[in-house]
Amino acid sequence: MRKSAWILTGIATLLLAASGVLRLAVYPHLAQIPSDVDVTLQYAGTADMLDAAAVESGDLAHALLTDVPVTVDRRVRVVDTSGRTAVFSDLRELSDADGVVLLDVEERWAVDRRTFEERPAPDGSGVAPHEGLVIGWPLSPDQEDYPFWDAATGTRVTAVYAGTETVEGRTAHLYTVHAEGPLNETAAAAFPEALPKEAVSGIAAALPEDRRPDPAALDALPDTVPLTYAATTDLQVWVDSTTGTVLDTTQHQTYVAQVAAGPEPVALAPVSDLDVRLTPESVRSQADDAASAARALWLLRTAGPLALLTAAVVLYGVVAWNVWRARRRADA
Repeated sequence: MRKSAWILTGIATLLLAASGVLRLAVYPHLAQIPSDVDVTLQYAGTADMLDAAAVESGDLAHALLTDVPVTVDRRVRVVDTSGRTAVFSDLRELSDADGVVLLDVEERWAVDRRTFEERPAPDGSGVAPHEGLVIGWPLSPDQEDYPFWDAATGTRVTAVYAGTETVEGRTAHLYTVHAEGPLNETAAAAFPEALPKEAVSGIAAALPEDRRPDPAALDALPDTVPLTYAATTDLQVWVDSTTGTVLDTTQHQTYVAQVAAGPEPVALAPVSDLDVRLTPESVRSQADDAASAARALWLLRTAGPLALLTAAVVLYGVVAWNVWRARRRADA
């Protein structure tokens, strides 16, 4: 075999090996949560809120603010990685129409960089325990239910697959989540532990008639009424079917103050009723990011390895043709 044939064979072998490395080693390594993720999303909608200042001043007629225009800025970023584990900071700021921050909450989660499920938390990371998905969906999510963590109640629920739709030109799987139960202690600490009986009665009187507690139960309350809180969350999440990018979300979350006025707690009034959805600008941005990520994944998973494999086959073919021609001439 001529020297040129040996050179071409060597190049073809290298291309074949590169195709395998790209598909079997590089792609799995890159098809996971990057260490530099930093995304800010904005939601817009309305909220009903208990005005603590009005309660303290005795202005009970204005204690419950309703249909307040609000925005929620949510910044999700990776703050640490260790092997298959990524630690996320999940910061949410609730603001009114004037840009005044009404509430800000930060939580941290340790998740698997490929499946997005829970992982053991690194020491000193301040990560909250959880089970199931909490910060996002895995690459190429399945058309099936997923375990999901409801942070408000601190319980594992189910994200139910509800069909496939189109969002900004992208194919998206829709998942729905419903959770209800006692509000977790950290969130409940933002609200009063007790109120004077007259304040409770005043707030109850300001509610629509069909939502007021039984007057007899209210009369039986002590002068200082201990409060507990319950949470209800309903989510709709549209997830890109190729990249797992969250394209759109609706969220209706209610925190309700309860009083012990019988064998079961009686709902007094919502202290927070948030009904928001991702803004159109955030949806378009997420769809653009999903399209870019899908192209990159296609290059790594399909186009790149296939191009290298094709080039290797062509070179092997050239070598085989040249060897065959050389033998034919020798035989002649």
